[in-house]
Amino acid sequence: MRRIIFVPQYPTPMRYQEWWWKTFPEEFEKAGFEVLVLGADHAESMIYRRGTMAMFSPVNAAIELECAQINEYMDLELRDDDILFLADLSFPGMFSNVFVHKHPKRMFAFCHATSINFKDYFAPVWMYKYPIEKAHAKMFEAVFVGSRYHDLKLNWNNTIVTSLPYPPIEPVTINKKNIDIISASRPNPQKVDSELESKVEEKFGKIQRPESGTWFNYFWNIAASKILLITSFEDTFGYQIVDAVINDCIPLAPNRCAYPELLPREYLYDDEDELMEKIDHILNNGLDFPKVRVPELLCHDEMEHFYSNIIEVMEGKKKDYPF
Repeated sequence: MRRIIFVPQYPTPMRYQEWWWKTFPEEFEKAGFEVLVLGADHAESMIYRRGTMAMFSPVNAAIELECAQINEYMDLELRDDDILFLADLSFPGMFSNVFVHKHPKRMFAFCHATSINFKDYFAPVWMYKYPIEKAHAKMFEAVFVGSRYHDLKLNWNNTIVTSLPYPPIEPVTINKKNIDIISASRPNPQKVDSELESKVEEKFGKIQRPESGTWFNYFWNIAASKILLITSFEDTFGYQIVDAVINDCIPLAPNRCAYPELLPREYLYDDEDELMEKIDHILNNGLDFPKVRVPELLCHDEMEHFYSNIIEVMEGKKKDYPF
């Protein structure tokens, strides 16, 4: 049986890497692969020791897990038909370095973002870090990315756009929306335009930023809100857009990054004036989603066939986007 060596990210709850640990191996197994998840046993022991891993990618724990994955990989006897799939090539961790010593013939990776993100934590050193990322990417037969925006930004010659996988989480239905505007973005300079949000609050009242703790609570807060406001200067996946739409909340996002690929023009804004006008219209008149675009967002071929497209690329049945 063919084997995929799956190298997942640190499984932080309330972020997509938590369910990627399960969904990717499940989809690979459905396609007839034997799947070896590196670090799975160690992650379980970490959860047991700490009781929780609810923080946002705690550095020491992430390094500990990656070291365990490296040790497990270096002890592994590779097969001729092995395929390695790295779940995160967003920044060069330690794992890519082991490929100098040992690697299968076929390797693939997913890239969520890179250090060239505007106002990112790594932005001050992107000129040193990005060449390392690019060099690491060349070791892979193909690197999958979530949007055409990221494809163009990376400007690598081996990227393939896959769009987004549908979250394996049930949406929440709420009869009454008691929150006008909600923000689910991390409060840092990359994800929040604090000056713009202050002006929104002056005109429309406080923007709610509830602590969620669980996927259900997070989805409940989104579903209880009329507007999900996004002011990010950079995005990785655009999952907030998906979270809002499936929970019947209207997203408003800047007309940049990958947001135009996910939303019709009605839900994008170019400047402060346009944003204020759209918020006012939604809160006072209501605004239905364009009926055609919602099914496209949730059920279009890229999202519906996300895993199968990746698998067919790895099997040599598909080679480029659009699929």
